[in-house]
Amino acid sequence: MFGGGTDHPKWFNDNGGGAVVSFSIDKYCYISLRELPPFFEHKFRISYSKVECVLNIQDIQHPAVRQAFSKYLTGRSLELHHHGDLPSRSGVGSSSSFAVGLIKSIHALNGADISQFQLSKEAIELEQVDLKENVGSQDQIAVSYGGVNLIEFKETDSWSIKKIELKDKYRKDLESRIVLLYSGISRVSSDISRYLIENFQLNTTLMHRTKQLALEFGELIGNERSLESVPAMLNESWSIKKQVNPLAISPHLEDFYKLAISRGAQGGKILGAGGGGFFMFWVDPENRNRFIESMKPAVAVDISISDQGSTRIL
Repeated sequence: MFGGGTDHPKWFNDNGGGAVVSFSIDKYCYISLRELPPFFEHKFRISYSKVECVLNIQDIQHPAVRQAFSKYLTGRSLELHHHGDLPSRSGVGSSSSFAVGLIKSIHALNGADISQFQLSKEAIELEQVDLKENVGSQDQIAVSYGGVNLIEFKETDSWSIKKIELKDKYRKDLESRIVLLYSGISRVSSDISRYLIENFQLNTTLMHRTKQLALEFGELIGNERSLESVPAMLNESWSIKKQVNPLAISPHLEDFYKLAISRGAQGGKILGAGGGGFFMFWVDPENRNRFIESMKPAVAVDISISDQGSTRIL
């Protein structure tokens, strides 16, 4: 919801910390992982948007799978299948969901459990250190823990998480105002984020305000206060995002946002790094169905907050 960008270590380690408020949704990536029986010519079979059958780990094209198998599972023949409810490269944390699910699957295959904290830590390390992606640290934590959280990042590469428990009526009120619309544009978040990261020091005032918006929103919903001020906060956040990273908002996305506002949205934001993927719009519940209908052919996705983080399905 708020605070994106301040969860990147290059920001929070050099600028007094960061903060985000986010929540997990009931859309999932599913990963199945097993040892491959010894009846095939290949030693690794990886099935996602493509199917790879190779003999050596270093020949696996999927970078996260290649790196994770090299790090955790050398000397074994493996088969992995991935299915996702939402498209990749769309701003809803799908890459971190995959990283978290992959690591949890690997530990399960090894007969071990892993804490939510350790799972978050290892997923952050896989993406930021091993794969050298320009990504922040919030998605991996949100995916591991689930629920609504205020996550604060410290200057020592550490973080703390505060779960925000919402009563059912307030949660439903919050959910009823959120509409997720797909822009139809796929992008690589690491490429979009690079400009933001390289220019942090040119935008310190705006980035500190981004952090403050997260803290204000965390206090607002933590005390279950009126949601009427949220549209103004979202519109301020939209303005900040355009200023700190011009790559995040293309003319097409700007037009899409303006169209949504003209058709009844009270505020909104591009999710994730920007550049494409999903928009989240804030809509009066009484206008919800009319708004969704007016925005067609853009695809609307119904979501609910999910309290369940990454889990093993038996």
